[in-house]
Formats: sequence, structure tokens, C-alpha cells
Amino acid sequence: MKPYTTPQKKVVIGNVTLGGQPGEYPTCMIGSMFYKGHKVISDQKNGIFDKDEALKQLRDLEAVTKETGITFIVDVVGDSADNLVKYCHFVADATESKQQPFLMDGLTDEIRVPAMKTLMATGLGDRLIYNSIEPKVTDSTLSAIKECRVKHAILLTFDSTLLLPKQKLKLLEGWDEKTGIKEGLLAKARRAGVDNCIVDVAVLDMPSIGIAARTIDEVKQSFGLPAGCAPSNAIFECGGLKRFGDDARITSLVAASAFLASSGANFVLYGPIKYAKQVCLAAGNVDAFHAYAGRRIDKIKPGSENHPLFKLF
Repeated sequence: MKPYTTPQKKVVIGNVTLGGQPGEYPTCMIGSMFYKGHKVISDQKNGIFDKDEALKQLRDLEAVTKETGITFIVDVVGDSADNLVKYCHFVADATESKQQPFLMDGLTDEIRVPAMKTLMATGLGDRLIYNSIEPKVTDSTLSAIKECRVKHAILLTFDSTLLLPKQKLKLLEGWDEKTGIKEGLLAKARRAGVDNCIVDVAVLDMPSIGIAARTIDEVKQSFGLPAGCAPSNAIFECGGLKRFGDDARITSLVAASAFLASSGANFVLYGPIKYAKQVCLAAGNVDAFHAYAGRRIDKIKPGSENHPLFKLF
């Protein structure tokens, strides 16, 4: 990819940098824990889980990211506020770096908001990323985010009637009076006092991953903001892949991760943390290709000595 003509914002959250020109910083690979069906959980209702196994999965993730130079964030999922707080504290305490960011990912604002209040009060504000501010977010939620002084949030550009790149840009910047006044996600984030906005362009189904890649490019060219998406749910819910065998979904996930990284994505939500080795190596190779071309042709230096260019080659 050629460099963007729009200046690219670099968002620093803990020990992770998101954004920049293609190849400047690694694609951040975001794996999920404590989702419904995660086998470390023995009692979903009460949030009881196998801490040893959960810790092993985190250590495996940390090991592969060190080997490849890829950066990572853990997507912490919770089906209740209490469980979400418990899981986030575990990840925050268990990761080797005490600067490791995490997504606070509840299914609804009714789960996220009380969890956010508790976690922010315990000193995790520099690492917590609110996932997510959506078009239908309420004023009360935005007020709560502001009151808690949340610094980082994902803006989810999802609307089932607005699927194309230019339409997604409208979700970010809003509409004018001619089409009906609607506040965009960027304005909502400003109202909530969020400093660092990360754009999730949203994937509807597996074929739409191609549209997501185009949208990421549009977002970066128009706003210079870090952007990415979550292809995993669409891939694992695609029934047509079953005919290709047990490994078809994993192969498709690796392909999607590499495709999005090559298209300029700053992050990829790849689903279950156990797939870290496959997706991190794929994205790491792409990042190295981008970085080498950027260094030799565009005079853009990799942003870190731990970049995949140096780790892999």
C-alpha cells in the first residue's frame, strides 16, 4: 500500500500503538476471552472459570506476539456486569505487562456501564477501552462515560441499512439538515469526553469483509483514525464453509486476517484467543512486507525495534 495523504493519528493505549502509515506499526490482533462457550468457564452464571487454563492461554498469546512482533489486546467479554468486572480484573492482573490494554466488552450498555464505573474506580482507566459507542447509544450512557473519564473507546459503525463505505462515513460524521439532523459517532464521542477513538467498520456477513476493507481505507483517508473490524463472527457463522472440512473456518480466518492487514487495518478482532498463533503469524508477515516497502520506497521507518520486519526476517 502507498502511504495515506491524510495525516494518520497514532493512538497510544498502554503498551500498544494503533494507527500510522501502512507498515509503520504492527496490526494489533485482538482475541476474545470469556465469551459464551469459552471452555475455561465452568459456571457461566456465576463467572467461575479455570484460572490456570485461562492463564495458559494468555501466556501462549504473549509468547506468539513476542515471537512475531505483533501487538495484542484482549477482548474481555462478560454476560453480566459483575462477571465482566471479574474477568477484566483477571486479565489486567494476569498479563505480563501492567500496561496491557483490554476491551471491556459487554453485550449491552446495561452490562457495560456499571462494569465501567467499577473498573474505572479501581485505577484501570489508562488500559480500559470501552467497546463500544454505537449509533443508538443513549445520552445517559454518554454522560456516564464522561463522568467516569473514559479515555479510549471503539466507535462501531453498524446500521443494517447503511452498509457501503460512504454510508459508514456518514455514521461517523453525521448528517446535515437536508437529510435530517443526526449526530455522528465522532460528535457523540466528543460529548462523552473520549480522547482516543478507534473505528470498527462492522462486518455484516462473510462476503462483506471485502466492503469492510474498503471502508477501513475510506476512514483512514478521510479522518486519519485507526480502523479495523471483526471478521470472526461472520466466518464462524458461515454455514457454507462446513463442506470444506474442519479446518475451513480457521483457514478462512487466517485469510481474512491477512487480507485486512494488507488492506491497511490497524486491528483485527479475530475471535477466540486460542487462534492467536495462526492469525498473528499471517498478519506479522503482511506487516513486514508493508514495512520493508515503506522503508525502501517511502522512507517511512518502522515505529518499533520489535516490529515484525525485524522479528521475522
